[in-house]
Amino acid sequence: MIKNVVSLLVAALAASSSVYASDGGLVRIARTDSASNVVMADANLSGNGISSSFKFLPTQNGKGLQIIISASGLGQGNKYPFHIHEKVVPSDGNCTGTGGHLDPFKVKAAAGDNYKCDSSKPDSTCELGDLAGIFGAMQADANGSYSGNFQDPMLSFSGDSSILGHSIVIHGPDSSRLACANITGYVLSSSATSKGSDKATDKTSDKETDMPGMSDMSDMSDMSDMSDMSDMASHEGMNQSESSSGASTVGIASALAAVMAAAVWL
Repeated sequence: MIKNVVSLLVAALAASSSVYASDGGLVRIARTDSASNVVMADANLSGNGISSSFKFLPTQNGKGLQIIISASGLGQGNKYPFHIHEKVVPSDGNCTGTGGHLDPFKVKAAAGDNYKCDSSKPDSTCELGDLAGIFGAMQADANGSYSGNFQDPMLSFSGDSSILGHSIVIHGPDSSRLACANITGYVLSSSATSKGSDKATDKTSDKETDMPGMSDMSDMSDMSDMSDMSDMASHEGMNQSESSSGASTVGIASALAAVMAAAVWL
C-alpha cells in the first residue's frame, strides 16, 4: 500500500515540464507562477470564530481533485455553504472583494434566475465553484466541527478549471461571508535536500523557513491500520496558516500523508 501511494505522488509529477527531486519539500508558489508542476493546494480560513482548512490533492484516477475539509467554530444545527470564488482576497481581508462564484463556463449566466445546481449533473448545471451545491453545505457536529472528503472530477490545477488564483469563502446561514482565504499551490522542490538541512526557500519571498518536523512518520512502513490514514492530513505540517510574509513550506512526508489520506477514500 505504501509503495502504491508513493507511486501516486510520483505519477502526479510525471506530466510536469520540469523535474524536481523526489525527496525535496513542498514549496508555496506565488499566484503568478506556472501551475504546470503543482502537486497540491490549500486554503486556511479564519474569521468570525470559524477556523477551516481545505486541501486539494490529485486523484488516483487522474480525474479532478480530492478535497479534504475540516472546520471548527460552527454553530450547531446551522448550514454553512462554501464556494470557490472568482477573485482573490484583497489586502484588507474583506471577503466581499472575492467577487462571485467561480464560473468559467458561464453556467449560471446561461441559466439566469433559473440556476439550480443539480449534484447529479454538476458539469452542466453547477458553477465550477459551487462546492456546497455539489456536495452540500457544512453542518456542525455536537462540538461545532465539520469534516468532509470529496472527489470533484471537474477541478484542476491548470487550464480553464484551475482553482489556483482564486479563493474559498464560507458563508453563514444568511449567505453572509464569514471567512475567506486564497487558494495556494505547492510544487515539489529540491531545495530542502540540496541545502542538506531542514530549510527550504519560499519562492514568493526568498525567505528561508523551517520545515515542520514529521517524526511521527518515521515508522510509516510498519503501519497496518490504514483506517486512520485520513487523520494524517490534519498533522501540524499540513495545517500551516500564512505568515505575515506569506512564507510557508511543508515537508514531503506531509505531502505523502495527505496523498495517503486521499487514497483511502478512492
